[in-house]
Amino acid sequence: MNILTNAVRAWGNNPQRSMIVGVCVLVMCVCANGSSIFAQEASLLDSAALIQKKEFTSLDEALKNPSSVYRLDLSYSGLSEFPREILQFPNLQSLNLSNNGIIDVPAELGKLTKLQRLNLATNGIKRLPAEITALKNLKWIDITQNQFMSSELTKIKTALPQVAIND
Repeated sequence: MNILTNAVRAWGNNPQRSMIVGVCVLVMCVCANGSSIFAQEASLLDSAALIQKKEFTSLDEALKNPSSVYRLDLSYSGLSEFPREILQFPNLQSLNLSNNGIIDVPAELGKLTKLQRLNLATNGIKRLPAEITALKNLKWIDITQNQFMSSELTKIKTALPQVAIND
């Protein structure tokens, strides 16, 4: 605030000049502060920081504050479809949908760009959408005990060479 006060004094008592200086200083302060007050999404967490985040086990609970969801575990939830509500979590980095009855994974999965860990084990999935390659931060995926044909597994491994795949 001292910067603003000094800038206003330097320009005299002209209210229009004071307003211009004040706005300029405010803009400079917001821009100089790398963590802008307007930022809504957090950055990627390393595995130690990620494990410290709350793990949501209820979709209803997670939907109360979508930007606070980093870890979501809906395993053994009796799901027959991929819950589209998951796409509302901009900071989601770990998703466990194992041991359900999910058959199809939607192309929109590719919108979860911060996803690092994905567990789809023990479902009825036969293929993954090509959009899974949009998950540039994906480090690990478990697709064991699904209904993938060997050609589909080869395609997944080729599309995700940087990812540790449990198949």
